[in-house]
Amino acid sequence: MGPQSDVDLMKALYRAERDADRIVREAQEASGALIAAAETASAALLEEKRRESARAGRERLEKEIAAAEREAQALLERNRLQVDAWTRRSEPEIDAIARALLERILPS
Repeated sequence: MGPQSDVDLMKALYRAERDADRIVREAQEASGALIAAAETASAALLEEKRRESARAGRERLEKEIAAAEREAQALLERNRLQVDAWTRRSEPEIDAIARALLERILPS
């Protein structure tokens, strides 16, 4: 091996080292792009899950509100029926009290 052969070998080593550095840089750029794409996809998926969870929560709350409203309406209707029944039962007594009061106020 002569001096020219050593120079050629060093040139080849230098080129190989530069090629290796270029390959590493390209791989780093590609991996950075892949990581950025994965982060974007992950953020989009997380946002979709949040929206889905919020929608499901709203639907669950709407169902609970509707059930509470039906329960309240049923309670009001039962109370109305009880008041109507009490009024019908008490009507003769109310009429008697009203007549007694009228007789006191307006003697015949």
